Formats: sequence, structure tokens, C-alpha cells
Amino acid sequence: MKTWTPVKTNLPNLHLLTIEGKKIGFTFNPGSSPGELNAWRIFLGIGENARLVGHAWTLPSAKRILESVA
Repeated sequence: MKTWTPVKTNLPNLHLLTIEGKKIGFTFNPGSSPGELNAWRIFLGIGENARLVGHAWTLPSAKRILESVA
């Protein structure tokens, strides 16, 4: 079973992917400001072992990408 959980940390807009009780990776958006649009960052792994997979402009796209490489 896979679940997406929003997590409150110092990283804004962080969403954690868990599959079968194992934390797989996360995606987050550092936020945007006027004149600056930031993409969602997608990471496989947790902590020091996290590896950047890529970027996406929408949260649903970011989730699909992480699920496809998990």
C-alpha cells in the first residue's frame, strides 16, 4: 500500500512517499515569490542517502515521477 503524507519540517511543502511501511522518498517545493517560480524537487531516499531524481512543475507530476522510480 502506498501513501503520501504531508510533513511539517523546515522544508516547505514536503510530501513523503511510504510504500508497504517503508519510507521511499519525498518531494518538496521551496516556495515561490513574485517574479520567481520554483519547481517541485523530487528525491529518492531519505536523509543523507537521498538522491535528486528531478524536478516537476506540479505536485501531481512530482508524485507520479517518484512513484515511477520507486
